[in-house]
Amino acid sequence: MKNNELILDTRVLSGQCDSLMRLRAEACFMAFQDVASRHATLLDIDDYSLLEKDNALWVVSKTKVKINELPRWNDEVSIRTWPMGAEGVRCNRCYQILKDGKAVINAITEWVIIDAETRMLRKVETTSYPKDIDWITEKSVEERFRRFKDDFSEEDFVYKRLIRSSDIDVTHHTNNVTYITMLLDTFSVKELESMTLKEVEISYLNESLEGETLSIYRKKTDEGYLFKIMKNDGKNAVMAFLC
Repeated sequence: MKNNELILDTRVLSGQCDSLMRLRAEACFMAFQDVASRHATLLDIDDYSLLEKDNALWVVSKTKVKINELPRWNDEVSIRTWPMGAEGVRCNRCYQILKDGKAVINAITEWVIIDAETRMLRKVETTSYPKDIDWITEKSVEERFRRFKDDFSEEDFVYKRLIRSSDIDVTHHTNNVTYITMLLDTFSVKELESMTLKEVEISYLNESLEGETLSIYRKKTDEGYLFKIMKNDGKNAVMAFLC
């Protein structure tokens, strides 16, 4: 039986914090990405293993984060993650950031596997995804993922962003965390300091590559802010919500 969860004890570093020394949203997403990668390595289903065994790669398709409290600089925290059973082409992985034994941040991601050559979806059963895990059925976030509607206008356009080499990850497309930075860059420092994040949700729709220029749109709603990040060809790379 293989380990069905991973818990890492760590400390919030100054480089992970915003201007008010709160854990940045990007750092939160990066922590989830790192702990998932480490756990996947222990399960022999990390990107390198999947590529070697199955000529396939992991891709995050959706992430929802619910924030009760943002840890601050020098806080001691634990990051917990566990995968759930696969369903067709989708796998869910849960996360928690715990402070003093209490979950202050809960998150869930939906992952898919793509063929390394064709970039098309692969059924999980066609890969070496483990079948001998005693899956944890607990869900860190019970709410379903949103269904985003693209009803943005040119009045919602904020800025353009060129994808450069430092934005690219092992799959040779824009790293997921980079998009979070793009969303937050639509706000000024003063605006961000006046906000207390409660929820971030993002849906990754189409990959973007080095050299592409993306257009970032933001719209205020009664619930919070909606975003889209559009590629030059008119396809959306990302749809997101923040409040």
